[in-house]
Amino acid sequence: MAGALSNPEVFRYGIEIYEAYKKTALPSDILEEQRKVKEADLVIFQFPLYWFSVPAILKGWMDRVLCQGFAFDIPGFYDSGFLKGKLALLSLTTGGTAEMYTKTGDSGDFRYFLWPLQHGILHFCGFKVLAPQISFGIDFSSEEERKVIVESWAQRLKSIWKEEPIHCTPPWYFQE
Repeated sequence: MAGALSNPEVFRYGIEIYEAYKKTALPSDILEEQRKVKEADLVIFQFPLYWFSVPAILKGWMDRVLCQGFAFDIPGFYDSGFLKGKLALLSLTTGGTAEMYTKTGDSGDFRYFLWPLQHGILHFCGFKVLAPQISFGIDFSSEEERKVIVESWAQRLKSIWKEEPIHCTPPWYFQE
């Protein structure tokens, strides 16, 4: 962000980036990323699962690019978010096996860690969220298994525009 702080007495990141957005004072790299999101019909977030979330660099991108004024406002979030009409999809890899990410597995149901990402970030900004593409246990997969994973993903991408978004509501994530 360039320029003077809107409140030099108390720094509040969310307020400062919102004010910078309104003044068109965001850095050019952020404006370029926002332009890409604006032009996209589908945004795919590809990442390795890291501590049950996105890696810090991707979280930083989300914090800086999907800012108030650009992606949402108050009011103007969830189904009224400014990115409504766009699709988003999380495509991630895990170190653990699929069995580890079940309700009875060591890591719990994978939907639990998707809630803050899909509902709290993507849906909050107005995206319609497609079912995640999760490649489990990549570290333990054979070359042949990895080829199957890549081919499955390639096949899905061929028909991605026909998919229905998930329901970003608590029952989808936390149903019994």
